[in-house]
Amino acid sequence: MPSLLINQKKPMTKKSRSSRRLSRKTIAVNLDNTLAHTLESLLAWHNAHYRTDHCIEDLDSLDMTELWGGSAQETCSKIRQFYHSHAFEAIEPIHDFALEALKMLKKRQFRLVIITCRPQYIAKETKRFVDKHYPGIFDSIYFCNLGLSEMERIQYVSKQKSTICQEIGVDVLIDHQVEHVLECAKIGVDVLLYDRQARYRWNHHGLLPSDTVNRVTTWKDIIHQYFPKPNSPLRHLVYSSAQQQQEDHYLDEDDEDAILDYDHYCYHQQLDQDGNEIILIEEDDDEDDSQRPGCYGYEVHQMEDWSIVV
Repeated sequence: MPSLLINQKKPMTKKSRSSRRLSRKTIAVNLDNTLAHTLESLLAWHNAHYRTDHCIEDLDSLDMTELWGGSAQETCSKIRQFYHSHAFEAIEPIHDFALEALKMLKKRQFRLVIITCRPQYIAKETKRFVDKHYPGIFDSIYFCNLGLSEMERIQYVSKQKSTICQEIGVDVLIDHQVEHVLECAKIGVDVLLYDRQARYRWNHHGLLPSDTVNRVTTWKDIIHQYFPKPNSPLRHLVYSSAQQQQEDHYLDEDDEDAILDYDHYCYHQQLDQDGNEIILIEEDDDEDDSQRPGCYGYEVHQMEDWSIVV
C-alpha cells in the first residue's frame, strides 16, 4: 500500500530551514466518530429519554430521522437537546491509538487541525473536550456549521469541508463520512476514510475510488501504513582503529584472517547522489597516512531529515 510520505534528506541551509517552517504540511482530522464516541453517546442519550434501543450497528445512514422517525425538524430539536445534556459533556475519546498517533505526527512537525461539522455555538464545549483529551495537539478547530436549523442559518454561515480544506491548504483529511472524503479527493487532498473496526456501516455503501480514497479501520493503520517512520539518514557505521583493536581481543584466532587490515584503509568525507554527507572507507595505496588529514579519525556529521506529504 503506497505511503503518503516521502523522505527528503538534503542538507538544509538557513534559508531552507525558514522555508520549511513556513511550509509545514497540514493534516485535518474530523472530530465526531473519528476522535470522539459522539454517536454512541447520542444513541445512549436517546435510548434513555425516548425508550428506544438503538446501537451504532443500526446506522446505515447518518440521517437520524431514518432511525428515530418523525420529522427533520424534530430530529434537529433532539440533537440540540443533546448538545445541552450531561451526555454530551461526558463523550469519551476514541481509545484506538489516536492520541499516540497524533503525538507522533505532531513530533514530526506536521500541522494538525480539526475540521468539524459541528455548529460554532458549541465551540466552547468542543474546545474543552479537545483540551482535555488531546492537549497540545491541534493548532486550530474549524466549524463547518452543517445541519443548521432554519433560524440558525440566519445567524451562522455554513461551509463544506472541501472549501475549508482549500482555504487553509490541507494536504491530508481523515474523516468517516464518504461525501466529505470524496469532495476533498476531487480537489487533490489525500483522504483516509476512517471506519473504526469496520463497524461504520454508513460508509460501506457504494464503490469507492481506490486510487484516491483509502479505508482505515484503526489509528494504528493510519500511522503504520500511511505515515511510516522516516528511514534513518545514517547509512554507514565506521569504527576508528583504536576501537577495532579493542574488539580484536574478543575474536578467536580463526577469525583474525577476516579482519580488515586497517593500516591500508583511510576515512574521508564525501557526498552521495542525494547530497548527503557520508563517511566512506577507501583503500590507501601506500600513501603516507600522516599526509592524509582525518585518517583513522571518527567524525560525526549531523544530517537533517524531514518528511513531506505528497
